[in-house]
Amino acid sequence: ASQAPFCPHSRALALASLKMMLGRIAAASRAAARGSFARPAAAAMVPAGARGFAAKVHSPRPLSIRGDGLFIQCVVAALVYFVPQDLIFLGGLFACWHNTAALTSPKVKQADAEAAVEEFKAKKGLESVKVSKGRSTWSVTV
Repeated sequence: ASQAPFCPHSRALALASLKMMLGRIAAASRAAARGSFARPAAAAMVPAGARGFAAKVHSPRPLSIRGDGLFIQCVVAALVYFVPQDLIFLGGLFACWHNTAALTSPKVKQADAEAAVEEFKAKKGLESVKVSKGRSTWSVTV
């Protein structure tokens, strides 16, 4: 097996770059020990991330939104695309819920509501029930 010829300059170059990296690490550690990177006393009282001259922002809000900008165009396109299909889906969902509720407990018009409540109590064998009287609808709870 033949090996590549040894170049003495490549070893010297690697050694020099290693010394330079170690020198930078040592300089950084000396600077940290001296406190060169520490904040001044006035800046220590301000919370991290706060700036003295800027207003406090609670959420990222744009300063202005152009009516003909890309953001407004995307919002309009999304509304035009999604709202009709959402209305169709939600309309079907509400119709299904209404039909299920109407089949579970249908409304029946009674000529005499008080007689209907008494008949209901006798049929179910109940003594006392709470009757909520509305304008056109009465509801009974046990």
